[in-house]
This record gives sequence, C-alpha cells and structure tokens, in this order.
Amino acid sequence: MVFRWRDNSIKIVAFLMAVLLWVYVTNEQNPIISRTYQIPLAVQGEPEGYVTSGLPEKVSIRVKSPRNIGAALGVSDFSAKVNLLGIAEGNQQLPVLVTAPPGVEVLQIIPQVVGVLVDKVTQKNVSVTLNIKGEVAQGFLRGEPVLEPTVVTMHGPSKLLAEINKLGVSVDVTGVQDTLIEDVAVQTGVKGVTVSPVRVLVTVPVTLLPAVDLPVHVNLTGEPAEGYSVGQILVEPTYVQVTGPQQVIDTLTAVDSLDVDISGVTEDVEREVWLALPKGAISIQPEQVHIAVRIEPLEKESLPAPAEETGEENSENTNVQ
Repeated sequence: MVFRWRDNSIKIVAFLMAVLLWVYVTNEQNPIISRTYQIPLAVQGEPEGYVTSGLPEKVSIRVKSPRNIGAALGVSDFSAKVNLLGIAEGNQQLPVLVTAPPGVEVLQIIPQVVGVLVDKVTQKNVSVTLNIKGEVAQGFLRGEPVLEPTVVTMHGPSKLLAEINKLGVSVDVTGVQDTLIEDVAVQTGVKGVTVSPVRVLVTVPVTLLPAVDLPVHVNLTGEPAEGYSVGQILVEPTYVQVTGPQQVIDTLTAVDSLDVDISGVTEDVEREVWLALPKGAISIQPEQVHIAVRIEPLEKESLPAPAEETGEENSENTNVQ
C-alpha cells in the first residue's frame, strides 16, 4: 500500500491540532500543582536485640500532580520508611524511601538520607538513692529512711546505660507527724531506657521527741551604776519546755537567756529576752520570756557617835589640878 502524503496531510495536521487543543484545554481546566507534606518516618526490619536512635520522627516531601488528584491528597496517602534489614551495629546512613499514589510524582525528599545509631540492648544493675525534702513537724524526729529494693535493673542501649550509675527518688516529709510509707516511681529520665521494678517502697520513721520543763537562767552582763546593786530577778514564765533527743534532755538543768546588759543602770530593767537553744535540742517553747531585774540603791554605812564627857571626869580633872 502506498502512503499518499498529500491525501493524508490534512488529516495529520488536524490530528496534531486536536492533540494540542486537548493539552491546552486540560492544562487550563486541570493544571499541574505542587504541594509539600510532613509525613511520619517508619522503621522497617529493625533487628532483634538491638535498638535504634537518632532518626527524625517526620520527613518533608514535595510532590506534583494534576489539580484534581492533588486536591484529594492527604498525609495518610504517602508513606516514608527506612529499611534496617541486615544493618550492622554502630552509626549508619540510610536512604529514605517514599511511596506516593498513582499520578503523583515525588519531586523532593528532605532529608533524603538519615543517620541512625544501632545499639545492642543490654541491662545494668544500679543503686537507688533517696532525696528527702522538707522537715517533719516541730517536736518530732525523723529516723533513718529505708528503701526496698535498694537496687533496680535498667534495660536499654549499652551506650546510654554506660552513662547512668545511680537513680534517685524523692519524698516530701514537710509537716509529717507519723512514720511515712510511700510507693515511689523510679524514673530514668532517658528516652529508650526502662527500669525494673518501676516502683520502690520508701519508709521514713517519724517519732515524737521527749520534752522537759526547765527553769530559765538570766545571763546578766555588766554592773549597775555605783551605789546600786542587783536585787530580785523575775522571769515570766519561770519554766519553758525544751524538746530534743533523750540523751540531750537528760543533760539539761536550765535554759540560758541571751545576754542582758545592765551596765550603769540606776533603775529596774524590764524586757523581752530570747532564749538560747541548748546544743542538740530541737526547740524551746516559748522562745522568748519576759524578765524584770530589780535595781536597788546600796544602804549608806552609819559612823559611830563620838563619846560624851561626863561630870565625874570633869571633877577628876579639877582635882588633879
């Protein structure tokens, strides 16, 4: 069959014009658009007995598609993953693999390559330390706390475990008036590291301290003005209550006031005075007392009266003459 160019040229030109018209109309009615998505990064083929770290949670992709397709797209229509199958321990660089729906072209992946640290999962025993916050109620004594257990087992990447030598827990005893028993969570504070058991039992003994009523001894310093002396010293209240450990209480006989200076005074001294907490004691109630120091003038010494001359002595003197 002989192709007759002249006879078919009109048909060919018409076909090409039709194609161009279709492309033009299509681009006008349904143009190509581009969009950017943030999609989760999944891990595939993670080796058993190993743990990975350093991977970003999401990657950014830029895609293009006809507007009628792109308008219906969402994050869930795409997937991004890294394949760890057969990976070795240590730092690795892996490509990000993105899957897109039909009719959608992936233009860009950020990042295209991600770094991942592959570490062997291991375990390590560490001790638990206790941090006690606050103070028990006044008049009470906190005993030595008890932890159960005192050692826990951590599970996680060997590199992370090497940096942890102990774990701490805290309890608050502020205002406590009885033995505190509390179940406290143990936290590693490191992502990817777990601990077993996850809780420890803390017991903090709290007991009531013994107390004793003791007299107040007023410490006076200096001397009154010349011609005056210290008389009676009054204290209100006369006795105060001292609280402390039994071995301290047993050694006390009185409670001293802070110094009261009476240098050069000529009249009574009255004031509120703070008390000195005995060494080893916990508290004094009240912490202040009212004192009154009487200042008295000294009595002047009387001189002996001169002897009077009698009449008999005068007559004797006369006779002698």
